[in-house]
Amino acid sequence: MTKLQTEGLGGLIFSSAVPDQLAKFYREVIGIPLELNSHGGLPEHWECDYQGIHYAILPAWSKEDNTNSIIPSFVVKDIETFILQHKLETLHPIMKLDEGRYVVTTKDIDGNAIRLWMGRAEQ
Repeated sequence: MTKLQTEGLGGLIFSSAVPDQLAKFYREVIGIPLELNSHGGLPEHWECDYQGIHYAILPAWSKEDNTNSIIPSFVVKDIETFILQHKLETLHPIMKLDEGRYVVTTKDIDGNAIRLWMGRAEQ
């Protein structure tokens, strides 16, 4: 059986102690049209799809959180199979988002957080 590979970068997820201010910067300076949203058990956060990439700014989990503050999110066809085939440890259970989308966070070999995303609508 061939191991599943990612289908490419699907998003950039930012974590911030001041998410409203960071969203304002990315909206007004960079031009990413972020909007406030809430879904799938996530805290209220800023997000949008722009130029084929999903962007989200979430509140930091804690001030002691030492993971990276920008998390790349990679699209996969089957999130459970991908995790099993690559023997990945997850930082939380697979989360169901709206519209049949699922996300889970894991780490690369250097300890950087990365997300796997399944069910992302084609752009």
